[in-house]
Amino acid sequence: MSRLLGELRYPTTGRAKIIAITLAILVFSLLCLAVLGGFFLSRALNPLQAAETIDPTQFLGNALTVEFQGPEGGTHSGWFFPGLRSGPVVVVCHGYKSSRSEILTLATSLQQHRYNVFVFNFAGHGESPVTTTTLGFREAAELRAALEMLLRRDDVDSSRMGLWGQSMGGYAVLRVAPDFPQVKSVAVDSVYPEPAEMLRIELGQMGANAVPLVTFFTLVEFRGYSWLFNSAADLAPTLARLVGTPKLFIAGDDSPQLAAFTQQLHNAAAGPKELVELPRTNMASLFEEERRNYENLVVSYFLRTLPLVAPAT
Repeated sequence: MSRLLGELRYPTTGRAKIIAITLAILVFSLLCLAVLGGFFLSRALNPLQAAETIDPTQFLGNALTVEFQGPEGGTHSGWFFPGLRSGPVVVVCHGYKSSRSEILTLATSLQQHRYNVFVFNFAGHGESPVTTTTLGFREAAELRAALEMLLRRDDVDSSRMGLWGQSMGGYAVLRVAPDFPQVKSVAVDSVYPEPAEMLRIELGQMGANAVPLVTFFTLVEFRGYSWLFNSAADLAPTLARLVGTPKLFIAGDDSPQLAAFTQQLHNAAAGPKELVELPRTNMASLFEEERRNYENLVVSYFLRTLPLVAPAT
C-alpha cells in the first residue's frame, strides 16, 4: 500500500503519471463543485430583501406591535390586528422571499371580518433579527414560539386558532399545527413536502442546473446544514396527525412545481380537506381583482371552519 501511495505521489511510469493527474483533476473538480454548491446555498439561504416601508399603525390605525422570544433566544416582533375580543386568532405566515408586508391585505381582510390576526417575519426575511433562512426548519420553531405567545393573551380565544401559510410559511404551518390542539383550521398555499424541495426549485431558478452536479452538491451541503436543527423534514407523518382538522390546499398555476407538491400533499392528507386550483397565487403579483377574490376565498373558508363564536357544546 505504501509503495502504491508513493508511486501516486512521485510517479515514475507513464501510467502512474496519468493516474496521478486524473486523480488530481478529480479532486480539484470536486472541490470546485463543493465551493460552487456552497455559493448557491448561501444565496438561497440569504435572499435579498427590500426594507419594509409600511407602518401598519398608520396604514390600519389599530395594529399593535407585539414581541415574543424566538427559538434562538432573541426577541422577535410581529403585528397584532385586534378583532372581536375573545374571538379566535388567525396567524398569517408569509412565504419564501416574501415578508409580512406583502400579506397585509389578507390580514386586514380577516380583521375586517372581526378575526384577531397576527403576522411576523420569518428568519432571513423582512426585518427579522435572524438574517439566514432555513426554508422551514427554524421557521417552524419561530411559528411555534409565536403560537405559545398568543396562547398567553387574555384578549383572544386561545382555544381556537387558525393558520394560513404560503410556500415556506405553509410548510411551517403543517409542521407545527399537529402539536397545538388549539389549531382548529389550516390553510396552505403552494406548499412543499420538505425544505430540500424548495431549495431544488430555487436552484433551478438561479441556473445552478447549468453546471452538472452542482445541484446535487448543494443539496448534500444543505442536508448537512439541516442536521443542526435536529428536526424531521418530511411532512407525511405530521399530515397523518391532522385528521379531523379542516385543511384548505391552494395550488397556483404560476408555480407549477409547488402546485404539484400541493396537490400531492392534499391527496395524502386525511379529511376534512379541500383543494382549490387558481391561475395565480403569488401575493406580490396579483392584480386587484385577483387579490380580492383570493382574500374572499380564504376569509370564507375560515368563516366556515373557524366561526367567530364557538359552537355551543
